[in-house]
Amino acid sequence: MWATVYSAASGDGSAKVLVQENACFADCALRIIVNRGWHSDQIVTRSDCYMTFAHAEWIGDTVAVFVDGGYCHQIRIAYDSKSRRSVDFKSVEDRLRSSIIKAYSVTERELEANDGDVFQWATYPGDGNPRRSKTEFHERYPFP
Repeated sequence: MWATVYSAASGDGSAKVLVQENACFADCALRIIVNRGWHSDQIVTRSDCYMTFAHAEWIGDTVAVFVDGGYCHQIRIAYDSKSRRSVDFKSVEDRLRSSIIKAYSVTERELEANDGDVFQWATYPGDGNPRRSKTEFHERYPFP
């Protein structure tokens, strides 16, 4: 059964991105869906995933999404909800990076500790130690 773990609406409310995870017993899975009006597009599906962090930034009709999927690693995608097509991620990457830094008040010190890369900051290394990105994400978006 799929459950929405993270969602973000476009600025005008005409579209929404959903990051969903299925029940994790033997095999966890993750998918990203974009809804616009009556249309629903599944833009990413991954197996062997569990989500530790997700963030999206809407730029007009385009959504840029970053997900740390654990075993299935990072997912980076951009999608135009109006034309229903993928977009080159590089064209929106800087806006997404800035959005994560602003939303989570990522400090210069934290960035330096992660080679200046906010995506690395947001990726849990799976070492069992607390990580602010994972902890704060799950406080904001609790998942049963």
